[in-house]
Amino acid sequence: MNRYYLKHEFLISAKSRRTIPFVFFITVLLFSYCLLLWPFADTKEAFNQKETEAYLAYLEDQQKLWKSIGNTGLVYPWHSYSYDRQVGSPVYATNDYNYDLFSGMLQSFEDRNYERLLKLRTIYLQGNPDEYMEDRFLFQTAPFPSKDREHAYLQTMMKYEDYLKKDHPITFGLMYEKTGLQTLQNFLQNYGVYFLIFCVIYVSSDILSRDRKHQTVLQGLPLSWYRQLNLKSLSAFLYSIVFICSVITVGVLIMTIQFGFGHFDLSIPIMIQQKTFTAEDYSVISLAAYLGKTLVVLPLLVILFVRLNVVLSLLFKNEWIVLFISSLILFSERLYVSRYTKELFGKDISLFPQTYFDFGKIIDGEKNFLLNTETITYTKGILVLVITYVIIEIVLYIVSLFINKRHFYLAN
Repeated sequence: MNRYYLKHEFLISAKSRRTIPFVFFITVLLFSYCLLLWPFADTKEAFNQKETEAYLAYLEDQQKLWKSIGNTGLVYPWHSYSYDRQVGSPVYATNDYNYDLFSGMLQSFEDRNYERLLKLRTIYLQGNPDEYMEDRFLFQTAPFPSKDREHAYLQTMMKYEDYLKKDHPITFGLMYEKTGLQTLQNFLQNYGVYFLIFCVIYVSSDILSRDRKHQTVLQGLPLSWYRQLNLKSLSAFLYSIVFICSVITVGVLIMTIQFGFGHFDLSIPIMIQQKTFTAEDYSVISLAAYLGKTLVVLPLLVILFVRLNVVLSLLFKNEWIVLFISSLILFSERLYVSRYTKELFGKDISLFPQTYFDFGKIIDGEKNFLLNTETITYTKGILVLVITYVIIEIVLYIVSLFINKRHFYLAN
């Protein structure tokens, strides 16, 4: 009976009039992201051929000018004593060096020689950190733009140096993080967990309310009320896991077809402390470890929100109210958190479960970096989520005693 009921509930979720259009919408969204948005995303490291050509033309004109006046020119540091001593960098030599470097990058890009392009870009960034530090358009609306620029610069250098150390062929997809595995990593790091959990909330928001249309049949089932709730939860959990696995598999497959699968042994920069704000505060973790640690927490988040939806369904008996409240809880951190937030109601923010809903930012230390704290850890995150799940289970059991099967189906 349990197996039949579980299968019955799973099929109802799969064939629901609410679920099928939603799955179609997510499919369109997924293909749009993988085929149109991410492949052509404009990032700081995206190579701009037109800008490079314009810069080379500018350098060429400058060199002709210096030759015509017979002067190499000097660029002085911003110190008065430098002017007194006439100490500076020769403009002509600097321009000549940059011309060779950028023309080499342009030629490498046109020849699709991405290994050479990566080496030249790494050499340029090593000698020119101001490419990030002085970019006023980078993180211009952030409260700590200098800190964020240095963070991005150090992460980029660590990635590039790792790519060059590995024996993997340097491709366009690898260099610009568009391979299947790298796309999944970026998705999870950039609010992808929020997206997946919202899908779970949507497909499980009506697992109880939809049965109120069939009161006579369902009240006669030879199953206890609490067992019925558990089987419904298990069905929603299994359907959600299948849905999430399908989204991830299809997304990775689409990106793999375009840019390759990627490599599990790539190093992901992680921030381990915030003391010197230099490379000493960073370490690395393999891409496989990052994905494993993130994805292993997803089932816990899924069952947590499925059981929460059951509690809300018992209390409100309306799928739209359940959807609204669960979504509000999921995104609640976005309502109050800022780069200055370290406490909530006088307690450390690391003690609240909503801090860990976007779990992709926990493992690499990004959440700590953004909130200027060191208290948010992987182990604490799992512990807080487990405690939250246990509390929800206790609340569900108590609520199911007061709102029994007869009360739920017959209440207006």
